[in-house]
Amino acid sequence: MTADTPRFLPDYLRPTSPGRRSRRGLVLLSVVPFMLLAVPLWRVESIRVDACAKVPPSTVGSLQELVGQPAIGLDVDAIKERVQIWPGVGEVRVDFVLPGTIVVRAATAPTLGSLRVGSGWHGVGADGGLTGRLQVAVEPVLEGFSSQDDLRLGLEAARRVREAAATEIAKVTRITPNDYRVDLAADGGREGAVVHIRPGGTTGEKSWCRAFAAGSIDQPWADLRWSDRIVIGGGV
Repeated sequence: MTADTPRFLPDYLRPTSPGRRSRRGLVLLSVVPFMLLAVPLWRVESIRVDACAKVPPSTVGSLQELVGQPAIGLDVDAIKERVQIWPGVGEVRVDFVLPGTIVVRAATAPTLGSLRVGSGWHGVGADGGLTGRLQVAVEPVLEGFSSQDDLRLGLEAARRVREAAATEIAKVTRITPNDYRVDLAADGGREGAVVHIRPGGTTGEKSWCRAFAAGSIDQPWADLRWSDRIVIGGGV
């Protein structure tokens, strides 16, 4: 092909002409002012709530107060907090669906353990919050924990030992802030065990759990609160 040979390019490869660019710019300039003028008039037209049974009807009804409010600048965190404050409520989502509908979704918090309250049982969620009354206890049972933060730490400790030792946890008892007694459940013909751990875990705990998962532990009791040693024997 010589330099004088004409080159034919498809439309999508041809450079945009100045005229086409200027027309496109004029269209955008005409649309933007209209959108800016419309923003203050953009209001919530309806509320749709898809909430679990843990959210009281009064709270669901109170969300209707948002109808007529300006859509821009709505405090989404405040809406979530109004719903999430109730025991047993887990994840809450707030979505805005054009042209003016607010959709609020609230799921039930999963129960990961249980706590005795009076003569009954209450479920405990991942954040340490109570998820509602239970007919029967859900393992692990948590004892000696008095605050939501403590309950959360107890569940985290149970999860850590369960995953490392490859067995279920029957109970976690808070003896002191740095001494958790963990009762490992008997599983598949294997006897259970009792271990004492720190909330944050130690090197000794990791080593013992690996050995327990491998089936090489004979002692039913161990103190794993140290990083430089493991105490085994017939403690409590």
